[in-house]
Amino acid sequence: MRKVLSIFTLLVAIAAYAQQLPDSHFENWTDKFKNDVQLAQWHGSNVTQVGLKFTFMLQKPGRTGYCAYVADQLVGAPKLGIAAVGPGYVSLGQPWQYLKGLSVKSATAGTEGGIAWKYRPDTMSVWIKREGPETDKEDFHLLYYSWIGTAKSSQYKNKAGGCTNTERINEESDIRTVTDGNECGIDQPVKQVAEGWYRARAKYNEWTQIKVPIFYKNDGRPTMCNVIFSAGNYPAFRANDGLYDGNALYVDDVELIYSSRIDKLTINGKEWKEFNPNTDKVQTYKLPANGEVKIAGYRGIGTLTNIKGEKARFNGRKLDGQEMTIVPGEVNGKPWVITVKAEDGSSTHVYKIKIVA
Repeated sequence: MRKVLSIFTLLVAIAAYAQQLPDSHFENWTDKFKNDVQLAQWHGSNVTQVGLKFTFMLQKPGRTGYCAYVADQLVGAPKLGIAAVGPGYVSLGQPWQYLKGLSVKSATAGTEGGIAWKYRPDTMSVWIKREGPETDKEDFHLLYYSWIGTAKSSQYKNKAGGCTNTERINEESDIRTVTDGNECGIDQPVKQVAEGWYRARAKYNEWTQIKVPIFYKNDGRPTMCNVIFSAGNYPAFRANDGLYDGNALYVDDVELIYSSRIDKLTINGKEWKEFNPNTDKVQTYKLPANGEVKIAGYRGIGTLTNIKGEKARFNGRKLDGQEMTIVPGEVNGKPWVITVKAEDGSSTHVYKIKIVA
């Protein structure tokens, strides 16, 4: 029996681990760029340009073990008139830069790709420190997004405000159409599933935990996701001004949190405004005349402010049969029992709803 239990425990642990991001503690520094060690599974916004190499990601002592350190810095060749401050960031996708000829005005950049992914977390927890000369003038960014399909486009906004031709696949701005959409147009759109985005102008001298809520646009199960941790104004600014040389971000111990709570409950297709998602007590619902008892739960509901200052609404996703089960009760009798399980199996919550006519 002990052997069976130990195998079962191992399988549960493997399943839970599979629903976390790769190397989430930033310990696998087995790659190199410009003789500097680099993360094997994450990518820094390093630049190779006009024969020069600029390393944006460095290994530093972390909150536990090592951490990733990124900083904005001046790149290019100032003597040739080709220089600008570039955003320092780390991503599961591949950062890219493109300059047509020697024209600084044509400069554009971004991030393409990510990792294969099928999970639906509710929160991204990140431990950070932030330093620099102008932290009160520039946002740092903690970003998670997931999607279904393959996005393609052939032009992106450049430093002069126009569009530069360069073909990309699964570029960040072709996926995040509501919050940071490609202003030059998208050739082949995708279905974005979720997004969690935290940005602030602040300095953190000590390790600080930031919890980023993840909002859902639909019920879809993603095929890919990407994460970006940026020291400065990327992705809010694309190849534009608003970056400050020396603003830096330390990132460590990333964890995806899966919840067993309900954000919104509907009965007969209508939201129950008085529903309390944080109580274990029996709650009472007054059934309208000729009403039906059809219950559905939703998670990941909220709003994000996009780069234009507009509110982007995320309607949430409906919990499926693997996450939420309902044992019917009786009108004016025993309560309905709703059991909600976190997608990774880490927690369970039970709601009891007494329905009266």
